[in-house]
Amino acid sequence: SSSSSSMRIVGDLLRTLISSRVTYRTAPHASLARTRAHTGRSSSTATSYVITICRRQANTGSSTMRGVKKENLPTKVCVTCERPFTWRKKWELCWDEVTTCSKSCNAKRRAAKQGANAAERGENDEEEEDDDDRSSGSTEGVKSERAKHKAAVKAQKASRRARLEFNGDPTSGQKSCDECNSLVNELIRCQTDASKRWKMVCGKCWVKVSGGVVDGDAEHPFYRYGGLWKNRRAQNSTEDFAPVSGVEAA
Repeated sequence: SSSSSSMRIVGDLLRTLISSRVTYRTAPHASLARTRAHTGRSSSTATSYVITICRRQANTGSSTMRGVKKENLPTKVCVTCERPFTWRKKWELCWDEVTTCSKSCNAKRRAAKQGANAAERGENDEEEEDDDDRSSGSTEGVKSERAKHKAAVKAQKASRRARLEFNGDPTSGQKSCDECNSLVNELIRCQTDASKRWKMVCGKCWVKVSGGVVDGDAEHPFYRYGGLWKNRRAQNSTEDFAPVSGVEAA
């Protein structure tokens, strides 16, 4: 009859699926197509049966403990609480490395291991104390050099900070006069003799070499004005001379 032939075809298809391990996604469509091809019609009973078998095949994994009864699962003894615990699915890939039964026991094990490592490091430090005592002289010398370097760096920073606040060294950035060699914050560039060499003179000396006139006078024929220099880093201090208004305007 048609029903018996359909069942035989379904049985053949199931044996083919089991032997070839076809996945659930492709098995129902392929098996149903073959069933329709052989019988010429679709059977709801055959369809549900094929889908059920394919789902079972899809859910079947390669677990080594599949089919093993619960009482026959392998057991271990926790290294922390010393209580036995059985195999679990989450430990399938790392069962050989598992030593504790729970996360809390594992945390206690790690804490104990860290404490042991700290104690071991402490013993090593005690053994090295003798060597440290021997090299204490050189260490103290290095520390003193470091302290000196730090003090010098701090002093340099304090000096720079004071200079930026215009409260630093009054002589910071000053230049000397070519005539009297005094350090000032303002110099006048000029020529004073027949050599026509440019000199930097202070305000007091400028009055002598120019006669107090910006462009010079008849008594100073070689004088020539060349510009004014100012110390941009000048601190809050008293100037050596009062600026000449005529020179600044020039």
